[in-house]
Amino acid sequence: MTVTVAEALPKTVDSPIRRSLRSLRRNPMAMLGLVIIVFWAVAAIIAPFTPMRDPLSQTINDRLQSPSAQYWFGTDELGRDVFSRVIYGARISLPIGFVVILFAVMMGVLVGASAGYIGGTYDLLIMRLADITLAFPSIVLALAIAAVLGPSITNALIAMVLVWWPEYARLMRSQVLSVKNNEYVTAAVALGASRGRILMTHILPNTFAPVLVKASLDAGSAILNIAALSFIGLGAVPPTPEWGAMISTGRYQFYSWWLTTFPGLAILMVVLGYNFLGEGVRDSFDPRMT
Repeated sequence: MTVTVAEALPKTVDSPIRRSLRSLRRNPMAMLGLVIIVFWAVAAIIAPFTPMRDPLSQTINDRLQSPSAQYWFGTDELGRDVFSRVIYGARISLPIGFVVILFAVMMGVLVGASAGYIGGTYDLLIMRLADITLAFPSIVLALAIAAVLGPSITNALIAMVLVWWPEYARLMRSQVLSVKNNEYVTAAVALGASRGRILMTHILPNTFAPVLVKASLDAGSAILNIAALSFIGLGAVPPTPEWGAMISTGRYQFYSWWLTTFPGLAILMVVLGYNFLGEGVRDSFDPRMT
């Protein structure tokens, strides 16, 4: 029997990450979500380099102008261009979702993984603290924290991180508990590896996929919640062109529908984009879907 050189060579192993990425690329809704996010990200980046009107510039004589060729999205009660304010608002709202999720994941993963691996009294204290935080509705607790800290984007971010880290901590703890007794962890212990090395090298890389899926799904909710805090005056403060704050000021001009419609559509598009992408990431890590 003749064996060719190609057959004799070892076949390339298809890693789980490659399978997940390939599945993600084949998901049209995930790609649509990615296109939406990239579109707003590019618009936010290039906004200062375009001949767009200053989002803070006031033209009182043109106040409350309806959408037209001169003002695509109309003007607000101070004569500011709504289109430029919506585009510049992306420079605030898009990073907000990323920053909130990033810090919530970092805090939750470190605390939850250490609690699951160390166990004992430390695990008990961390989980009881997480239970106390999760006992309150997240938006209500975020409102209380933001009210204590004072209205600002930074304080709203801090409030959201303090509210969301327990969810990632509990998720990571459960993942660590499911793998810390596996053979490769036992082998690392037998070889004398330190706890920190075992946790960072052998446990976290094998437990991070569910956290990544949850983070991709939560990014849209983070933007929506920050917009809600700004809407009630606990987030961005005027004249910052933030979408939630724009909707808040526009609600007093009932007949000037464009003041709330366009910022609302921007929030809708970005949240849908993150949700589409998050659903795609979740399906790509599901072995039944790949």
